[in-house]
Amino acid sequence: MIEIEQLRYVRLGTRNLPAAVDFAQRILGLQLIERNDEQATFRSDFRDHTLVYEVGDPMQQSVGLEVRTQATLDRAIAALAATGITATAAHAQALARRKARAMASFRDHSGNTFELVVRPQTSGWRYFPSRDAGVTGLAAVALRTTANEADEALWTTLFNGQVSDWVGDAAFIRFDDAHHRLALHPSSRAGVLAIEYAVEGMNQIMQAMYFLQSAQVKIVHGPGRRPTSDQMFLTFAGPDDMLFSYVAEGVRIADDGAHRPRQFARKRLSFCAWGSESTIPEFEVSEDSD
Repeated sequence: MIEIEQLRYVRLGTRNLPAAVDFAQRILGLQLIERNDEQATFRSDFRDHTLVYEVGDPMQQSVGLEVRTQATLDRAIAALAATGITATAAHAQALARRKARAMASFRDHSGNTFELVVRPQTSGWRYFPSRDAGVTGLAAVALRTTANEADEALWTTLFNGQVSDWVGDAAFIRFDDAHHRLALHPSSRAGVLAIEYAVEGMNQIMQAMYFLQSAQVKIVHGPGRRPTSDQMFLTFAGPDDMLFSYVAEGVRIADDGAHRPRQFARKRLSFCAWGSESTIPEFEVSEDSD
């Protein structure tokens, strides 16, 4: 079993880099680290970067996950190959962009791209946000899946992921004591659905709601609380049809043996215990489901 150490970053293609940079700083409140004509990188915590916008097709997306050593990466490449998935080692230019010692990328059964990185850089400097949004770090990534059973099995058999809960066929998968780091939502297409950043608490969630409204940013779900993770959340629209969430609080799962994954019905109240409306297609339920 290949051990994922932690979620590291998300890379997103954009056709309008200046607009994406403005959103990441002015709306999300992340710290701009580097910018050139090809890409811009942003910090949210101890990691050198957790969000990258690069010039290109918005469908060009990838999620970075850390493995500890080159030997672990080599084992991952071989294990993926044994299941029919090709993992491609990165060239020097790609490694320089990601500030990692080694990397291999692969696609899951839906076509979502993941990058396994070895020794990605950590910053010794304190994170300094562009605005006081209360962001404490990259928390999770929600993904669309067209092959939910196969994708779930990939993370829980080949890798060390464990299902914390299900809502319908949507699976919430953890690699550490957080309730989830990846959420797989059945959809008609692949791609990153939402990028979640943790904030300090309830006050920051509510402050964000009023801030986003004043900035005319579309809120698509929340504020609310998830019955699965017990997180407060607020989800809103970003550039290139990408969604972002602020999340706060939530359960930790310190004892894997004591936790039993729960099955929630695919209902509106299973996505939000407060009953907040959602305009996210992957969360849509029929009227008689409630």
